[in-house]
Order: sequence, then structure tokens, then C-alpha cells
Amino acid sequence: MDFFDYANIVHYFINTDTWYVKYIVGGLCFLIVFVFQAVGLFIISGREGYKNRWMAFVPFLNTYYIGVCGQKNRTFKSVDTRIFSLVAAILEALLVVGYVINDIAWMYLKAYNLIEYVDTTNGYGLIWPIETLSSNIREFPELFWAGWCFEFLDKFILSFLELAFLVMQVFTLSAFFQTFAARRYMLFTVTSILFPVQGILIFILRNNRGMNYRDFIRKEQERQYRMYQQYRQQQSFDQNPYNQNPYSRNPYEDDGSSSAGSSGTNGNNSSKSGSADDPFSEFGGKDGNNDPFEN
Repeated sequence: MDFFDYANIVHYFINTDTWYVKYIVGGLCFLIVFVFQAVGLFIISGREGYKNRWMAFVPFLNTYYIGVCGQKNRTFKSVDTRIFSLVAAILEALLVVGYVINDIAWMYLKAYNLIEYVDTTNGYGLIWPIETLSSNIREFPELFWAGWCFEFLDKFILSFLELAFLVMQVFTLSAFFQTFAARRYMLFTVTSILFPVQGILIFILRNNRGMNYRDFIRKEQERQYRMYQQYRQQQSFDQNPYNQNPYSRNPYEDDGSSSAGSSGTNGNNSSKSGSADDPFSEFGGKDGNNDPFEN
């Protein structure tokens, strides 16, 4: 599938006379990415202990093998990921055969001038001159299959198969990237669907160990909960006005601030220590000098 994706991209940058260039460039790009993916799957399967590692180097079978390497996770609990990858591999094979037949039909029709390119504001677009076909297809009955392929195979059958393959590919890649790129599995999956670079991404993840995504989520939740608890405790400690406990000090303990204020009192008490036995000594007494009752 990636081969035709690369070829279609190159198609927009070449002339109609050099149509073969898109197949050459598309083939080279596909070969490079295919090798990266095969090496990545081979290393991953060896570390995880999966058998039949040779499948990583066989077209179509390597699509199935992606599901094998990602079987620790399931898009649906009741469906094994390998089932999705197997269906995806079968659909991919059908699509490749269909695109090959469609391109051969296109070349036949182009050779008999039954289709042509027109220059539009959107670049080059392929049209079918219905009047020309209606008048000439009877003269070339051997091209009826090509006309049918151009009219129905490309526009309807292949479009339906491509949509079904896309769904299976999403399920397969989601399980694979959940296993080896749990934190960014959604980003990797969407990127692989939109751009033909899944082989490069698989190669990047070749050294990651597989994990169960649900176990990863549970551990992440536990870690975040512990961090939250620590944060709450720290906030509570910083904001609690009773952290400076006023009762941690002895209120009866003399300090410098009270000694200065009470020095006079202490002096009076010490001066009265001698007359502590006479509670009325301040009014004069036997030993006092100011006895109010003394004449």
C-alpha cells in the first residue's frame, strides 16, 4: 500500500510523458521504509520472544506480524489483535492486486486515446471522454475489461476496500503503539494513518519494551495520586497558621522581654522580703517608720 502512496505523491510533480518515474521513485521510497520496518519488527520480536521472525521481511505478512508484536494489548477486550492484523493483511493484498490491475487498465486506455489529461486549476486531472468511449469501445471489445476497471474498480470497489483496510489498520497500529509507545500511542497511530511512515516509527521504537497499556495507565494514576497527596500535604503545611505552635513554649518561663518589664516589680518584692511576715508592712508596722497610729 505504501508503494502506491509514494507513487501518487510523485505523480503530482511529473509530466504525463514520464509517468513511469512515479513507479521508480515510489519503489525506492517503499524499499527504504520497508527495510526500516522489517528491522524494527525483527528486533522487537526477538526481544519479546515471538516466533516466526522471518515474517517481518515478507510483504503482507509483516502487516500481520505487527499485530503479533502488539498482542499484549487489544483494541477490544474480546477480540485478539492478531485477528485485526490478519484481516488488514488480506485487505492489503487485495488492494495491491486491484491497484495493479487498475494501473494496467489505465495504460491500455491511454494507449488507445480513450482517456486524456486536462490542465485545470487543480493541476492535472484524469477525465473519461464518454462520447469517445461510447463510439470506440465497440471497435476494441478487448478493452471492455479495462473500461470497466476504470469506471467501477477504482471509483467504487477499491475505495470500499481501502476504507475497510483503514479501519483494520487503525485497530492494529493502536494496539502496537499502545504496547511500545504508551505515552504517545495516539500520535503515532494518527501519523502512521495520515502519512506512509509507519516503518520509520516502528524502527524508532525498536528498543522499547512491550507493556500492557492498562497496567501502564494504572501505574500512572497511582503515581499522579501520590504526587497529588504530596502536594496537598505541602500546601496544608505551608498554609496552616498553627504550624507555629504558641503552646510549644512555656508561658511561665522568664525571658529577656519580661525581665525588663518586671524588674521594678521584682525589685519591690525583693525589698519587701524582709517584711514578708507582716502583711501591713507597707502601712508601717513595728519596724516601719510611718505608722499611722503612732503619735
